[in-house]
Amino acid sequence: MKHLWNTKTNFTIVMQLLKNTQAWALALLLTFTATSKAELLFTSDGTAITITGSDPQATGVLIIPSTIDNLPVTSIGDSAFQGSSGLTSVTLPSSITSIGNAAFSGCTGLTSVTLPNSITSVSDYAFASCTGLTSVTLPNSVTSIGVGAFYNCTGLTSVTLPNSVTSIGNA
Repeated sequence: MKHLWNTKTNFTIVMQLLKNTQAWALALLLTFTATSKAELLFTSDGTAITITGSDPQATGVLIIPSTIDNLPVTSIGDSAFQGSSGLTSVTLPSSITSIGNAAFSGCTGLTSVTLPNSITSVSDYAFASCTGLTSVTLPNSVTSIGVGAFYNCTGLTSVTLPNSVTSIGNA
């Protein structure tokens, strides 16, 4: 099953006022919004939705909806957006409880992730090699963090762990 979502990209074209010895060119400022469509891919067990990726590969700002076909979106599947280097920001709805293995690994352009208070686990390598991430704050609902969840996030300078975390990796 597939769900359409829109990504909007703002384009600005500016032609500067030019002066030469013979003539003046007209200054023009034109702003428009281009909309491209991509499809969120997902599976359903009849009671809930798991996001499994997108076609074409997601870029820019990704906002996952809380419901699809009147069913709650409860998880991001394994490797769902792996290698989506054009992703810059991800916002997950409060219906999400888990992020699968390597779900966002290799999203090198990812600079911002908003995790809702409903997340209880961040799986193995979920954000591995997201080199653009600089800080992560996990909500109080998180109880477990998988092996290498933030492995090779070379830009990461701050991780805030809540007291609710009882398991990290193999510990």
